[in-house]
Amino acid sequence: MALIRNAISLDYGNAASADMLKNLSGCALAGDRLWTVSDEGRTIERLQRDAGGFSLGEQFQADAWIAGIPGQEDLDELDLESIDVDGNTLWLCGSHCRVRKNTASEAEAPNAKIRDRMSRRILARFQLTEDGTRPASSVHLPFEGPGSLRSRLDEDPYLKPFRELPSKENGLDIEGMAVLNGRVFLGLRGPLVDSIAIVVELALGDAGEILSSRLHFLKLGGLGIRELARDGNDILVLSGPVSDAAGPFYWHRWTPGNGVDGLVTPPVFFTFDAQAEKPEGACLLSLEGRRGLLLLYDRPDASRLNGSRYQADWLPLDE
Repeated sequence: MALIRNAISLDYGNAASADMLKNLSGCALAGDRLWTVSDEGRTIERLQRDAGGFSLGEQFQADAWIAGIPGQEDLDELDLESIDVDGNTLWLCGSHCRVRKNTASEAEAPNAKIRDRMSRRILARFQLTEDGTRPASSVHLPFEGPGSLRSRLDEDPYLKPFRELPSKENGLDIEGMAVLNGRVFLGLRGPLVDSIAIVVELALGDAGEILSSRLHFLKLGGLGIRELARDGNDILVLSGPVSDAAGPFYWHRWTPGNGVDGLVTPPVFFTFDAQAEKPEGACLLSLEGRRGLLLLYDRPDASRLNGSRYQADWLPLDE
């Protein structure tokens, strides 16, 4: 398979900003509509397919969809890393991570302060209007305390030892989500447990409450999970470093439920060449009758950005 670079144009029109275009982190396709999120800011964008790729249909403020998101006064970023559409339901998930505050300059020692922004703790489900263009109703987990996702995961015996750590230091960090047959799968960039990556599977009730959870353990060569994308009954898993290292990155194919005692080694079907850009978000997208993956990048090369446009890559799946 050969990656086709700059294959698909995403035109964000008057919603485009440098921060958003340089930090696109997740995407999900529903018919001719593409939903995207950024790990900066507090918005969600819906784009419509056209002859050139996709162009902005509408930009939504997350605070208008979800009541009481922390950090609204200071406009704290939501760190939305994951989005998926299942039928007429849209799902959003933040990283739920803690972070170490940046130092003033590269010459200084690491800052000792670790921040825990609850604005990052979103797991929400939206019932869309019949035409699939706007939310009609929504439910979400509490941002903290009993019933919250962070509280549930912090008490898991495998994850509990890492709960105080920052994301890039093997702390809890959700980077991918796929909704499959009503089950929510969350891919963790960290922690790694004995160099093994983790996917959290959730069953949620009608009110959005967590009914049950279980862990799946994936052997990805000591890498964490950087994205999940649904493909039929399979989940495509993007692996990459837990830290901020430049690579490596691989795509794997995984069928949930296969394996002994939850431990599996999903086969690799694509390896990224060394590059400064880091693959960040992906979803299935057919192009000229061929199935493939639309790919977004963290720290995109300047050649991808042209005014309000972002040039995404495309990876064929059936070659």
